Amino acid sequence: MKKTRNIFILLTTLFTLLTTGCGGEPECPLNTISVARFNFLDSKTHASVTLTNSPMVTGIAIIDGETDIDTVFNQAQSYMSVPLSYTNQTTYVIHYTDIMRDTIEVTHKNIPYVNDVECSPMMFFEVEDVKYTTYALDSIKLVNPQITNEERINFNIYYRASDAE
Repeated sequence: MKKTRNIFILLTTLFTLLTTGCGGEPECPLNTISVARFNFLDSKTHASVTLTNSPMVTGIAIIDGETDIDTVFNQAQSYMSVPLSYTNQTTYVIHYTDIMRDTIEVTHKNIPYVNDVECSPMMFFEVEDVKYTTYALDSIKLVNPQITNEERINFNIYYRASDAE
């Protein structure tokens, strides 16, 4: 009788663990948006640079043959965190003035990601290439090609200090 009771308790415990899982509720991330972070740095000292004119940044994507242009960051100063297109290429235009602008073209691989079937799916990205103009910026360095929902630096944009002010 004692052996039957112990087996019953063991089976009940196993059944409870299997049906409720380890943690009960899924631990879904609060942030499900993946953004690329660009830091603005001095090309000589690598110190952070603050752009005094606070440029607006627009994103351009071609979706089903249609060009979609939208403001993705308003008043960039010492960095910008911008979303990527679900196509394999995202183009950003940094508008310093009405006529002065730089264009950044990021080619990337889209990586669908599901943390838990009960959580919202996410899109991660892997940068394959970056091209840019150099009207006001000096250069861009790819720091981390993996773009996920975690906040981290992906690119450094280098400005000549005299051009950034």
